[in-house]
Amino acid sequence: MNLLRFQILVMLERLKKVTSVANELGLKQPTVSFHMKKLEEEWGVPLFEIKTGKVLLTEAGRLLHHYAAEITRIYKEAEIRFAALQQTGNQHFVIGCTDIASSILFAKDWFSLVNEGLELQMKFETGPSHLLVERLKERSIDLIVNGGTELSYESESLLHCEVIREMPLSIYMADSHPFAKAAAVPSYRLSSYPFVALDDIDLQASLRRWEEHEKVKLSMKFSTDRVEQTLSAVRTGHVLAMLPELRSPQLLSGLAGVPLTGEQPKYSLTAMWRTDYWNPALIQRMLLFLKDLLAQ
Repeated sequence: MNLLRFQILVMLERLKKVTSVANELGLKQPTVSFHMKKLEEEWGVPLFEIKTGKVLLTEAGRLLHHYAAEITRIYKEAEIRFAALQQTGNQHFVIGCTDIASSILFAKDWFSLVNEGLELQMKFETGPSHLLVERLKERSIDLIVNGGTELSYESESLLHCEVIREMPLSIYMADSHPFAKAAAVPSYRLSSYPFVALDDIDLQASLRRWEEHEKVKLSMKFSTDRVEQTLSAVRTGHVLAMLPELRSPQLLSGLAGVPLTGEQPKYSLTAMWRTDYWNPALIQRMLLFLKDLLAQ
């Protein structure tokens, strides 16, 4: 197997020109043509055809491209991981979180726990749940934390999930709001108050289930995809928000959180990782780390 030839095949499918592939790889055009010929000799079938000045893949070429793309992607992943290992002496581990998951996890002195408890080169990324799941499938993220509802039927055999904490949703309001001193807020009283929605697919799924059970409909005046922006709007006293239990003193400054009566909606903070992850023991260490963060 020749990795360069697989890279040429993958790039030809994208660029359609031998000269473009040669320029991108820093090779001469005859060198690229030589490797194309050797690929066809190696696999014993025509892989390329020229139409209107473009290099197109034959059906056999498209079949080989499927495997070549995966092989080159895995090789690139190995390069990145080993570069981090050579630079720091530690393994590289990437955790992806939705904004709401990061607001829950990294509430207090999380850096000390990372710095003292793990001999890893850690990277934390945030993004919407569906994009994190796609990056997890592609192996560019090792583990993600979200609300758990993004796992589709097609992904069930590829990804493993574990709920690391279930937490009730609460109504958040300015600490000057009339509800702020209440022990709990009846659901029927909420329909007359405007809300700001946090644009998180997992949270919205929990809210819909609660609304259906309680037979109420909240008035969502606007939405944002950031927890900090949501809480900033709530601090004005003009809107309320329904969010999972938050623990950060900075986030909760000037706010009050009050539980609901009736059916208690839950938010399931969930870890996801690939079932074929290369180091299952490392995943278990990271799950313990996340649970330690939540126990702070």
